[in-house]
Amino acid sequence: MTMLPQSWLFVPGSRPDRFAKAANSGAGAVILDLEDAVAEADKETARDHVLQGLVALVGESALRAVRINPLTRAVGLLDLAAIAGSATSPDFVVIPKVEHPEQVRLAAAVLSEAKGLVGLIALIESAAGLARVAEIGLADPALRGLMFGAADYAADMGQTVGAFDDRIARSLVANGAALGGVIAIDSPWFDMDDLTGLEAGCVQARQMGFSAKAAIHPKHLQAIHAHFGWSDEERERAGRILTAAPDGVGVLDGRMVDRAMVRWAQRVARQFEA
Repeated sequence: MTMLPQSWLFVPGSRPDRFAKAANSGAGAVILDLEDAVAEADKETARDHVLQGLVALVGESALRAVRINPLTRAVGLLDLAAIAGSATSPDFVVIPKVEHPEQVRLAAAVLSEAKGLVGLIALIESAAGLARVAEIGLADPALRGLMFGAADYAADMGQTVGAFDDRIARSLVANGAALGGVIAIDSPWFDMDDLTGLEAGCVQARQMGFSAKAAIHPKHLQAIHAHFGWSDEERERAGRILTAAPDGVGVLDGRMVDRAMVRWAQRVARQFEA
């Protein structure tokens, strides 16, 4: 069993010289980015770099993810088709600007032709996406997580990231992920040198129900790993609870196991996939 990553490190798809370094940074997953980090004129070249990078990174400890361009654009559809037909599939595809569950289902249908199993991460970063976040969280069995996009959401609200109070939006994303039984991934912390703010953001996100966080710089990984994920003791206890109460109630170490405890254990277990 493999635990879904606690940390997701973005690296520009147009910078293949950084791929291996990112994969060896200690990140749980590396996101080769074809969207925001790549200029329009470089999209096709970056796609080629990323397809080659997927092969080169096979065997690295970090899981491999690709953020494609939006599926409302031709370039995004070309990204999706290229990944489906590539020699080596990524572990995850991150779909940006998801505003309807059909976008997730489309990606899942196309990627069913890929040479390996590909999990999907839906990026919620607009008012429209937030309005349908519960439906998106339930969209398809291939969905593995919902990620919150703070910068684009703030812009959609006429605000600037950092100055905008987005706690309600983040809470709704975490709730949609819980409803769908997938992980909630918090937005990156954008001030690379403000490690104190990063720490506070990690604490708040964990308290809100997020179980992972994205990053734009490797120096943010240490704080993310310190605040997210379940300890070995918590995972072991969750397994014992589920064994002791297969029908929802039971006794463990002489104490009653109720349905609330079982739901907690099931939530821990859902962070693992075969």
